Amino acid sequence: MRQAHPRHRYRTRRAIGPALVALVAAAVVLAATGGSGLGRNAPPGGDEGAVSGVATRDRSAAQGDDVGRPSDATADALTARVAAGSAPVASPSLPPVFRTGAEPRADRRPIVLPDLESSAVARVGRGATAVFLGDSFTSGWNGAGLGPHGWPALVGAARGWKVVNMAVPGTGYINPGWTNQPLGSRIGAAVRRAPAIVFVATGHNDSRWSTSATIAAAERAIDRLHAGLPDAMIVIVAPIWQNGSPPSRCLDLRDALRRKAAAIGATFIDPLAERWFAGDSHRYIGSDGLHPTNAGHAWLARRILADLARI
Repeated sequence: MRQAHPRHRYRTRRAIGPALVALVAAAVVLAATGGSGLGRNAPPGGDEGAVSGVATRDRSAAQGDDVGRPSDATADALTARVAAGSAPVASPSLPPVFRTGAEPRADRRPIVLPDLESSAVARVGRGATAVFLGDSFTSGWNGAGLGPHGWPALVGAARGWKVVNMAVPGTGYINPGWTNQPLGSRIGAAVRRAPAIVFVATGHNDSRWSTSATIAAAERAIDRLHAGLPDAMIVIVAPIWQNGSPPSRCLDLRDALRRKAAAIGATFIDPLAERWFAGDSHRYIGSDGLHPTNAGHAWLARRILADLARI
């Protein structure tokens, strides 16, 4: 390539200089005025659910919601904030299956605690009884998620419900656990409480039985619950798994529960598709590698409230 004479190159640089200065000055003016309305209001990636959370992104990060493993003090603060209805809820945008490095800050799109009044849950008014059936993910375990720190208590506090937590650690649709109480054995007691809403969240512990047998037991239990409480709102939660790699039996059970929910008009929530404890969210699992911490139960409450808001 033919090279320009040095004097010509010098003149070229001098000619471009004023244009660059003008461009930089325009950029400074634009930054000082906050940019265009589109830049301020359009959510990253076009996610409508992120619009309401843009103003809270920096505040949520500063409070430790998305940085590192929460301390006990952070867990208590999360519990209090969710119960008071003021905690931001994590965005439905979830980490990909394969990750390299930290997620960019711009991709963290928290949303405020969802307003459930516009959803089907609105018909379950304040003061209504809510029954929760499940295993140790619902009852709490190993000193975490017990009493007011558990996701049932947090969800109930956010909605003003009277919570009856009938979950039993170690049980499943078939697995009897240490107390010989598979979920089906709790249906009669749940019906007698005459709740306005019932949550069913189990299936994690049924690994010793075939998938077909587990599905059959789940369908029988849910049919009995629906027959005993035909006017109650039933929320079926697919098996909760502690990381992003659930076994195929849980995926098959999840699919069957979705079909059953559709057949009886129940609400279905899918923690496996939403990858509740995958990727960065695995930090909400305790030292046993299986059960959520107090902060993990606050995370569960926030996810469940967000899913109910989309009904």
